[in-house]
Amino acid sequence: MQVFHGTILTCDENNTVANYLVEREGRIAYIGETLPTQYEVVPPIELGNNVMIPAFVDTHLHYSGFSVLHRMFPISDTDSNANILEQLKDYSVNTRENIIVGFGATEYAVSEGHLILREQLDLACNDKPAFIIKHDAHSGVANTLFLNAIQSKIANLRGYNPDTGELRQEAFMAACEFITHGLSTKKVIDSMVETADFLASKGIGLICSASGLGFIRDYDFDMERSVAKGLDNGMQIRAAYQTANMDKIAKKDMTRVVFANLDGTFSNMDAALIDNYETINNKGLSYFEDVDVQKFCINANRAGYQIALHAVGDAAFEQAVNAIAMALEDYPRYDHRHVILHGSLPTEQGLKTCAKYKIMISMKPSMLSHTDGAEEFLESMIGKDRLDRINPLRTIQDLGIKVCFNSDAPASNPDPILWIHDACNNRNKSQSVSVYEALRMATFNGAYSVFDEKERGSLEMGKSCDLTILDANPFEVPVDEIKNINVVDMYLKGKPYQRSRMGSMATMLRGMFPQ
Repeated sequence: MQVFHGTILTCDENNTVANYLVEREGRIAYIGETLPTQYEVVPPIELGNNVMIPAFVDTHLHYSGFSVLHRMFPISDTDSNANILEQLKDYSVNTRENIIVGFGATEYAVSEGHLILREQLDLACNDKPAFIIKHDAHSGVANTLFLNAIQSKIANLRGYNPDTGELRQEAFMAACEFITHGLSTKKVIDSMVETADFLASKGIGLICSASGLGFIRDYDFDMERSVAKGLDNGMQIRAAYQTANMDKIAKKDMTRVVFANLDGTFSNMDAALIDNYETINNKGLSYFEDVDVQKFCINANRAGYQIALHAVGDAAFEQAVNAIAMALEDYPRYDHRHVILHGSLPTEQGLKTCAKYKIMISMKPSMLSHTDGAEEFLESMIGKDRLDRINPLRTIQDLGIKVCFNSDAPASNPDPILWIHDACNNRNKSQSVSVYEALRMATFNGAYSVFDEKERGSLEMGKSCDLTILDANPFEVPVDEIKNINVVDMYLKGKPYQRSRMGSMATMLRGMFPQ
């Protein structure tokens, strides 16, 4: 049994602030302003100037992909391609890796103003296949050795540019499968276990992963589920299959399914838009026809699945919302909790449909703040009017639509403190939300989005004692300084978070064959 004393932000529906929390056998036995006499014999853990809140929730990331990229060649200095190439040259000489994979390149953060080209990669690394993945984790540039190794797989795929070495869309996914196919199972599991520790350092206790892309035979999904069951430190991982194939889903025991991406990203100019991009006579790319998305949603909804649709551009947002609405008209469900992932550029009509059918939105509030120059780069592509309509949290909140937050890692590092800061300091000031609303979105709403709100997401009696300790009170610091708050500690099921006590393979085996 433990007794905590200090400032405790419960994030419940009444925005209750408590002074005492009692943990017993991993659950919250009491929470309130005063301490009942039966607990007075227990020496309290004094929070002092620190503040307790519920553990954060990341409602959409690619756990296995993020884990693997997290351990590969880090591009730490992106102010010029010359610096990146110099890093790559040194790394290729000193590493034992047979394939060099770098992550984090950004065309708008480098002085040259463009991505590294294939010929430049050949000069920096001519004895090993090399692939530099962009910051959004949706495209990359390969050297000639890498392209030659996968030529038979990508020659006829969309997104392959042999001149520049750039790989997008289906060609990019084929490149990812080539990379992950060469990784040992132990290395992937090691990465996943380490990533759980990284997420915990950010105060995250529950994640929702989308798996089944970028790995041969979708084996990342099965590994994630095994790791999720095998971890012994309380980290909660909810793995969902990301696919457009209903036959695959039927073979897996799951409740949530993430449909394959409806569109791409703004930075690649393949996010599907209603009107043309500013710099090209093009509206981006819709990966699927409306009828295919609608058919999938109707079948998945009838089967009782929770549906998550990835939609970035406004055209993709309407396609996603309309497909879910059609599915619910076909087979109404009271508590479906279907969700649009990202919904970065929602339309007015689409939001009204979300409100009517109780469709949730999982937003990435820090999409414009994690990389210098992102805002200016995006404005050059979609114009100021559409830029001002990115992530309209205030409008969405006022419509009564439930919003939760995500990182889409590896597209960005999971950082809930930054999410809350950016939600309260929206670049379009009229679309900012209150500190309480942002905290609620990062905690309770996240748990609610995976039917876990009775167990987690707020600090209330009977719930799992999953909590994060901050070094400052978000309600007391100036709103434009929230990003400076730090995570001090985290407890999961009442225990201070610790690295998994078992080896990575033992973790997976424990998950595969639970006692």
